[in-house]
Amino acid sequence: MKSLALFAGLSVAGVLIWQASFAAFSATTNNGSNTWSTGTVSFGANSPATALFTASAVKPGSTGTACVKITYTGSLAAVVKLYLKNSDLTGTLGQYLTLQINEGTGSASDCSDFVSAGNDFNATGLADTTKTLSTFNTASNSYATGVSSWAATTNATKTYQFKYQVQDNNAAQNSTASATFTWEAQNT
Repeated sequence: MKSLALFAGLSVAGVLIWQASFAAFSATTNNGSNTWSTGTVSFGANSPATALFTASAVKPGSTGTACVKITYTGSLAAVVKLYLKNSDLTGTLGQYLTLQINEGTGSASDCSDFVSAGNDFNATGLADTTKTLSTFNTASNSYATGVSSWAATTNATKTYQFKYQVQDNNAAQNSTASATFTWEAQNT
């Protein structure tokens, strides 16, 4: 009988402990849904998609001028640089094409409304025949060595003016050049 009384006592104690552990008050709280999204670094649809120049049968003294308006559409502030990758310059005429690059404002591709705000390459102008398409490529062929360093914000624009002149050098005869310029934005 003692063992039955001990068993009954333990059973009652277990039930009381079990009920006591589920009888406590409790509460929880939480914050709102946490979300993350990345910003963008991008250029607008009006950014250059076609060639600035398509010149044939040029001769010593031939010149050309073209402008391109770049629109930065990214949501993050970025620094935009202009360069010419080694793989994007072909042919031998580049060493005989004097080049000048300026930046400023304007919308016309013929530069009729261009207002210069600074020079990116060859500040002395087309008379300086040491500043060629090839030397620009040598000096500025990646983002790290690119020119301009435009501090761009969303929907900001900048116009780049490109000028070239064929040098009076007989070695330029019967040669070609092809160049694809790159604008790259990196967020700050």
